Amino acid sequence: LGTVLVTTQKTEESIQDVPIAVSAFDEDSLDKMQLAGGPDLVKSIPNVNFTKGNFTSYNFRIRGIGIDAVSTSADNGVGVHQNDVPLTSNSLFEAEFYDIERVEVLRGPQGTLYGRNATGGVFNLITAKPVLEEFQADISATYGNYNTIKTKGMINVPLGETAAFRLAGSYLSRDGYVDNFTTGNDSQAKDA
Repeated sequence: LGTVLVTTQKTEESIQDVPIAVSAFDEDSLDKMQLAGGPDLVKSIPNVNFTKGNFTSYNFRIRGIGIDAVSTSADNGVGVHQNDVPLTSNSLFEAEFYDIERVEVLRGPQGTLYGRNATGGVFNLITAKPVLEEFQADISATYGNYNTIKTKGMINVPLGETAAFRLAGSYLSRDGYVDNFTTGNDSQAKDA
């Protein structure tokens, strides 16, 4: 069996040696399990719940601990991190996972390693690192109903033996699928 390496305790180690309740997925696992973004994690992680709140907020709960407050000054009960850096205001759960190394979700209090706002646990997204050895590129495009256009791309260029450049991005556009009979407009459209 392959060994999954995680950085849940701020050092890289095998997931089998970590004394924490953790779920970790690399990019291949996310594709196989069809976990496209943060809200999809409820399909494969025990004790995780995701709900959309008012005014573009969200509530990511682990073991029932999250946040229901509408105020921007309220503290979350689950820490959201990207590359071990806390993100206090983000749209991470609106975006799709792409060009990442792995996703780690730690369940239970993590205040010792991740500071305050980690009472319920921590979501940590680790982005893919530039590769020094080879040129890499990837692009995909999808077209679907309601004029959905989804594109994703990545390019990795080595710059000698000690440096590399990596650029990745995605685009999503979709017409609205809910008719507002008062204004005549469509709602639930996306353009990100």
